[in-house]
Amino acid sequence: MGLLSGLLSACGFSNPQKAGDTFVADATAALDATPGVVTSRVRYTDPGGMGAVINVRVTADPAAELETVLADSLRAVSASAGSLKPVSKVDFYVFPDGDEENGIRPDTLGLTQSPTVEEIRNYAG
Repeated sequence: MGLLSGLLSACGFSNPQKAGDTFVADATAALDATPGVVTSRVRYTDPGGMGAVINVRVTADPAAELETVLADSLRAVSASAGSLKPVSKVDFYVFPDGDEENGIRPDTLGLTQSPTVEEIRNYAG
């Protein structure tokens, strides 16, 4: 256990939940400033191990183009994800306000349905 803690500290992941809390605050602010976003909810949990559980839900203005809101939201999250492990999967969902059943996920833009942080970074370029 001591060896694992030492290795994690050396890799810069000694306090993943603190990094996650910073990410949640930064990503929420970035998403809320994204055109077409009405509200957002970002959750981060790191149970330990290789990756965290990240959930991003974006409520879009019903008049906005969902694909554009999704693309801009992915870029906003990418810009906020500097401290996150690249292998962490992100459950990402964008839906029009008042119509939660008819949303879209990153696979609409050619990514996997739940891309990793690294895949989002690569998409955002």
